[in-house]
Amino acid sequence: MTLSISSLVVGYGKKTIIRQASLDVARGEVVGLLGSNGAGKSTLIKAIAGINRHGAGSISWEGRTDLSSLPRRELAKIVAYVPQSIGLSFSLDIREAVLLGRTPYFGAHPREEDWRHVEEAMRLVGLEELGERAVTELSGGQGQRVLIARALAQDPQVLLLDEPTSALDIRYQWQTLNVLRKIARERNVAVIVSIHDLNQAARFTDRVVFLHQGEVLAAGRPAEVYSPELIRKVYGVEVELAHHRGFVQVHPLEEEAPESFAPVEAIPFPLRPAPAAATARFAQTSYA
Repeated sequence: MTLSISSLVVGYGKKTIIRQASLDVARGEVVGLLGSNGAGKSTLIKAIAGINRHGAGSISWEGRTDLSSLPRRELAKIVAYVPQSIGLSFSLDIREAVLLGRTPYFGAHPREEDWRHVEEAMRLVGLEELGERAVTELSGGQGQRVLIARALAQDPQVLLLDEPTSALDIRYQWQTLNVLRKIARERNVAVIVSIHDLNQAARFTDRVVFLHQGEVLAAGRPAEVYSPELIRKVYGVEVELAHHRGFVQVHPLEEEAPESFAPVEAIPFPLRPAPAAATARFAQTSYA
């Protein structure tokens, strides 16, 4: 039983970002999405989440469900999405913000079962003692943990995370990645996580998928697909590989720093909505 992405094409306007991408993710598996900035990782994750429409290809679950055809509430019972960041600028406490992940399951009022999911999700990311704090009082890292807890409260079958550790210190980076692996194993969830740290990906994921210029360049177990040649092509840096305690590790080789960064082609993202609907946007990412 898998999440299957087949020959997916995604773009913004006339600009194609994802080109014929195909991959499968099984229940209980953590797959790391790797690639340089602008490779299309976020675009691909948003397409799977139903936020970006795809122009061609298919996204199916368990061989029968076309995820792009589902109503948002039904999609939210299968897929949870954690964005890179979102402005937490409204008057909810942490517990109420995490509760938004349960909105696909209840009507006018949350049930006892919904609150149990909220408390368990907060415990998993280390927020159980902060439940009454307003989200406006949180640091960037704490806010990111709220987003992860909200997704876990959804009790999804597919969990998508876009750079979930980018705002976290090393303690919570490792805790979060351990939680994702535990969730995948114990709840039989298919997990896709985009991540920049190749060494963390090697340690905490079952397989990795390298995106390069919108295409799947390589996929497999980190120890099998990591190579200096592949990393040079994807990132433009020279590295050497080592093994420590059974995991492959990537070490950049010393060289002179470039005098300037290579130019990056701008991607024409849609204009953002007016900030007045901040609470509604936050809830929408839970497919409420």
